Amino acid sequence: MIWCLVIEENNVLKAFCLVNDNEIEQEIIASWSESIVLPKKQFRKLLVGINSNVDLIVPGVELLLKLNITPGNDFNHDQLYTLDHLQETFSHFFRKGSAAERAFMDDKLFRKIVSEAEKLSNPKFYIGGNAALIGNKIAQVFPEVELHLVGPVGPKLQELLPSSITVPKISHIEKDEVHLIMEYQVEEVWGPHRAPVATRFITSYDESNSKATLIEAFFQYIQNYHPDLIILSGLHLLEGQPSEFFSQKLSLIQAELAKVPNAIPVHLELASMVNKKFVKEIADNIVSKVSSLGLNEQELTFLSHAAKGPHSEYFETIQGQPEIHKISDIILWVLITYGHSKENPSYKLTRVHFHCLTYHIIGIHPSAWSNNPSAVGAGTRVAGIQACDVESPDPDLVTLKFPEKFKLFSGDKERSLNESKPIITWKKEGFHFALSPVLVCKQPLKTVGLGDSISATGLMFSEFVSNVNS
Repeated sequence: MIWCLVIEENNVLKAFCLVNDNEIEQEIIASWSESIVLPKKQFRKLLVGINSNVDLIVPGVELLLKLNITPGNDFNHDQLYTLDHLQETFSHFFRKGSAAERAFMDDKLFRKIVSEAEKLSNPKFYIGGNAALIGNKIAQVFPEVELHLVGPVGPKLQELLPSSITVPKISHIEKDEVHLIMEYQVEEVWGPHRAPVATRFITSYDESNSKATLIEAFFQYIQNYHPDLIILSGLHLLEGQPSEFFSQKLSLIQAELAKVPNAIPVHLELASMVNKKFVKEIADNIVSKVSSLGLNEQELTFLSHAAKGPHSEYFETIQGQPEIHKISDIILWVLITYGHSKENPSYKLTRVHFHCLTYHIIGIHPSAWSNNPSAVGAGTRVAGIQACDVESPDPDLVTLKFPEKFKLFSGDKERSLNESKPIITWKKEGFHFALSPVLVCKQPLKTVGLGDSISATGLMFSEFVSNVNS
């Protein structure tokens, strides 16, 4: 909007105008403030596990140059064995603007890379691992919540974690597991590629997390602790293990999930995976055994590809902002295929929380969850806050990158966003959906852990109403 003051001076009309170029962002922030409310019944006692580590965050391109690596081909390697593999896989996701994670298979070479990373001008150490990040966000925003973390915690990580998080003795390890976070900014250049968004590439050589050494202890801990919400993450790190080992661990997890009382919801947070067979195993054996699922566009579209869902080839062509109706179609398919229903009464899945850079969608079974519009709105609001490293939304630091025209699902009419009511709700085949745009940080200071903070916030603003399996 343009505001103008017109005055007359010496018989000449003069206009002085002020351009308000963040009116849309202000309107969305105001709407969030009015509409987002906490649930009547909040989670109070949480168990979170099982992956935790120290994140070493550095500029990705600067590190590659430090390692004397030059731009070359881009190729999506499932696992990294050499510096060429690192460059090619980094380039692949840099070009697409997609966050990704790959295991490094050479311990000595990875330690050399970490050593060089620590020599850069401004290396930063942070809490890492989905479980630790989720726990950290909840402890920061909801300090009254009792939260126990079961995952490998070394001296540095223990120092970084909030004192309000309880780390049992079974979680302590002598030496921290380190994950290398190679960040890059929007429009940054690597060879012929220009990054369409600001995000990161992650790699690690991690014995404790990659073998899920604490998974048995995690489930045993439930028996004496009696949480009212369980958050499980880190299954993606098993991908670097042999197929037989992976299948054995999934069988164990599947059996242990079946023992969790129906009154306790279990949220599974997925992360980047590339092995189609492994993802299919997780879909077939684990997804239906949890109550809630959190994932981004790479993970959701690859899950659909691996399990032959709708838009199954979309993961190969997706670049930048994913199309809303295709994402919505896949979420609905996940809820129908792996969710609780009359046809599958033993299945537990009743909630899917999807998040990407520009919008989030949560789909729920309405008899199991409530406060869904607030949950999706709170998740989108925290994305801009954390990326910009501020305490509250600032309209000058963020921008709306939502499509001008969109469809909520295949066959829907074309729509436009109403900025005064940015949270959109609809119903489809018995499920309730809520969508909210993200106000994207113009100059993000930290991209790591955004998905975990989003999922954590969305969960804490959700209410587990009843158990459809009862």
